[in-house]
Amino acid sequence: MSTSDERTVRYRDDPRSTDELLSLALDNEPDRDNNEYWYPVAALQHRLPEILERVVELGNRSDAKSRDTSATILGQGWVGAKFDTGRCADLLLQRLLGEESLSVVVSILFALGQLREIRMVEPVLNLHAHPDPRVRYAVVSTLGGCDDDRAIEALIMRTRDEDLDVRNWATFGLGSMTERDTLAIRDALIGRLAEEDEEVRGEALVGLARRGDLRVVSPLLRELSVSDPIAVARSSLICEAVEE
Repeated sequence: MSTSDERTVRYRDDPRSTDELLSLALDNEPDRDNNEYWYPVAALQHRLPEILERVVELGNRSDAKSRDTSATILGQGWVGAKFDTGRCADLLLQRLLGEESLSVVVSILFALGQLREIRMVEPVLNLHAHPDPRVRYAVVSTLGGCDDDRAIEALIMRTRDEDLDVRNWATFGLGSMTERDTLAIRDALIGRLAEEDEEVRGEALVGLARRGDLRVVSPLLRELSVSDPIAVARSSLICEAVEE
């Protein structure tokens, strides 16, 4: 049994009650408490077919933490064969329209990205120029891998975003998460080769190398000729670009 299968069995067979797991999820924070939050959330995601109405009710509460947790459960990020993605996406899209808490909006966007329902594209695109970088980051993360002209265009625009994390993920989305190969995509990747951040440069190099764009040769050689060869050797993106 693979490690992934073992985790699935562990989450699915968690002996604690739904009330216990919900209490743990609501009492802990994803960034601060890590497993104390994500383990119960993963277990709840695996029993979603039996507790969907509880999760829906959680999303209708007045406190943002409950709505945030409900959205994350509906996204089923820890589940391989997801349950009723169409209905879960509908619930999330309905909430996206009226949600006022930015933290919950972000969680809804990430949850939609896990479900990969194509009809999410238009409502998500409406937020791609949102003034808060957390929302823009969630948008580009969600749109990465979408085979949709509008999604690709938005990712191209966000490669020039003022926020580093947004630029980085948009560059990754164009470079590695889509098989599309257009001049606009290539030019957007070329535009990121002057980045100070080495990860953004690396994502651009990988994307260009995968597409066989000869303009990648000189900048890749420059990366390989830096004074610290150990650092280059440790860069998985540089190595990936060389292999491509």
